[in-house]
Amino acid sequence: MDDLKMLRDLGAELEHQPPATLARQRDRLPALQGDRPPAARPRRLRVGWPVVGLAAAATVAAVTVPTLVLKAGESVAPTGARPVKVTGALNILVVGTDSQVGTPRFRSGARSDSILLAHLPADRERITFVSLPRDSIVQIPACGATPARKDMINSAFDKGGLACTVKTVETLTDVRIDHAMEFNFQAFKEVVDALGGVEVRLPEPVNNHQAKLTLPAGKSLLDGEKALAYARLRYYGDGSDIQRIKRQVALMQAMLRKARQGLADPVRLRSFLSAATRSVKSDMDLDTMVAVAASARESQPTFLAVPWRPAPGDPRKIVWSQPEASKLFGGLR
Repeated sequence: MDDLKMLRDLGAELEHQPPATLARQRDRLPALQGDRPPAARPRRLRVGWPVVGLAAAATVAAVTVPTLVLKAGESVAPTGARPVKVTGALNILVVGTDSQVGTPRFRSGARSDSILLAHLPADRERITFVSLPRDSIVQIPACGATPARKDMINSAFDKGGLACTVKTVETLTDVRIDHAMEFNFQAFKEVVDALGGVEVRLPEPVNNHQAKLTLPAGKSLLDGEKALAYARLRYYGDGSDIQRIKRQVALMQAMLRKARQGLADPVRLRSFLSAATRSVKSDMDLDTMVAVAASARESQPTFLAVPWRPAPGDPRKIVWSQPEASKLFGGLR
């Protein structure tokens, strides 16, 4: 939890257009929309969760990058000028949703619950995970029939799916997204259970009837169902999205440790990733994910949150602080 660096300072949302290289990359996004209805949506890419070793799973379930989170239930072939990339520096965007692959809600109208950007440097010495709080008020670019607007960042997925989420993140950060993944929380639960559960240490007990979760203070071994409920818990601590992200980071760290202990064997890793792909869409096939995961197996993770401050007029939401946010993303390009 201490690894999550919460920067404060004053600033404003990023509202700039990406360089021409990023603009060209967007030409391929419509092809990734799959069978989503044509109404209001110019949408998506493919999204998932970068979790080094699994750690990002839905709650950060982003197992896309390093070891676990790289799942690819549905493979979405990349198009345009964005070829499959496995070596060199990589940026992977992982988006977690609470809907199930194939359901109407998953195809349209669902908002992303978690957004995580993972940066793997060319030398793979350290992986940086940057959480983009869903309550961030940002400038969302036009996506298909939906005009540009200022809104919470997770609404990009609601209106334009994964492709619009990728376009939004690239526009805000000037960071090229090499791969993206979309997963639902069922995948997160399965990943935690496949690891044999994950241990957390709670500063105070949890007794939340709405989440159907009761846990004592101190150490607890959580199965997939409880880990997901804990990760998504809103009425705990101060109830903020930032507190929720801190819990997710703590879970990621615990999952990372567990995954590295049990998935060091390449054969077992492949088997695990294959079993964890049922609820994920990605532009990477299993071989690509395994290659990326293997290249990052010894990487040391750093967990960060984009620099932020309370949004003017609505302290429940946040805006990104400048110039700190730009400096952070500058290191990921």
